[in-house]
Amino acid sequence: MQKIELMNLYEMDYNLGNVFAMQQFWRENTNFKMNVPRKTSCLLYFCGGYAKYVFGNGEKLSVPNGSVLYIPEGCTYKTNFFKYDNNLPTTILIEFNLLLEDGKHFCVANKPTILRQESNVHIEKAFNEVAELYSSAVIPLSKIKSIIYGLLSDMSFSLRQQNIYSKDFHTIAKGISYLENDLKSEKTVAQLAQMCHVSESTFRRLFKEYTGKTPIEYRIERRIEYAKKLLNTGSMTVVEVALETGFVDPAYFCRVFKKQMGITAGEYLRNLEI
Repeated sequence: MQKIELMNLYEMDYNLGNVFAMQQFWRENTNFKMNVPRKTSCLLYFCGGYAKYVFGNGEKLSVPNGSVLYIPEGCTYKTNFFKYDNNLPTTILIEFNLLLEDGKHFCVANKPTILRQESNVHIEKAFNEVAELYSSAVIPLSKIKSIIYGLLSDMSFSLRQQNIYSKDFHTIAKGISYLENDLKSEKTVAQLAQMCHVSESTFRRLFKEYTGKTPIEYRIERRIEYAKKLLNTGSMTVVEVALETGFVDPAYFCRVFKKQMGITAGEYLRNLEI
C-alpha cells in the first residue's frame, strides 16, 4: 500500500471511506486481540488509561494516556489496557479508509504510530463529537467526515511545523514558510538566505534536504500545480492563469508548463473540453 507522509496530508485532496466511530470502555488489564488483518485504518484516542501493544510483526508499543494512536489497515495485534490515575481505560475509536482520487488506498505510516503523545482539549473534543454523532439515530456522515478531515489536517500541519522548526531546519524555517505561503514570491535564493541569516549555499543545501528539490524547482512545481487547478475550473485563459500564478511573461509560463507536464497549457485546457 502506498505511504504518504502525514505532514504532506495537509495539502492533499483525498477521500475518506468506511467511516465508523465509537467510545470503548475497558476493564483493568483487558486483553484484546485483532487476529485478522484490519480492513480499515484507525485513530484511537486514549482519554483514560494506557495500553501496551504487540503487533503481528513482533513490534511492541506502549501508548500513554492522552495519546492518539494511528494503526494502518492490514495490521494484526494484541493489546492490554491499564488504568491511569485510577481511571478505567477508555478509548475513542475512529475507523476509515484513506483513498486517493483514483480510489486506491493509502496510509500515513506503514506501521502503528503515535501521532500525538500529550492530551489536547481540541483533539479530545473532536473525538468525542465524532463518537456522539455516530451514535445518533440519524448519522450525519458528512459532518463526521468534516471533523475527521479537520483532525487529520491539524495533526498534519502540527507535524509540518515541528519538522520545519526542528534542529535540522530551524535556521531556514522562515524561508521555507515564505516559499510555502507566498506563491507569487519573486525573492531570489540569495534574498531568502539573507532573510534566514545563512549563506546562500547553506540555504540551498538545507532546503534540498527538506524538500528533495532546489528552491527554484520547488517554487515552479507549486506554481504549476496551482496553474493546473486554475485551468481545471475552465473559467480562465492561459494568460490569466500565468499572471495569477506569478509568471509575468505568459510565454515563459507556457515553456515551463510544457517542460513540467509534457504538453502546453493550451493543450491541457483543450483536453479538459473533450
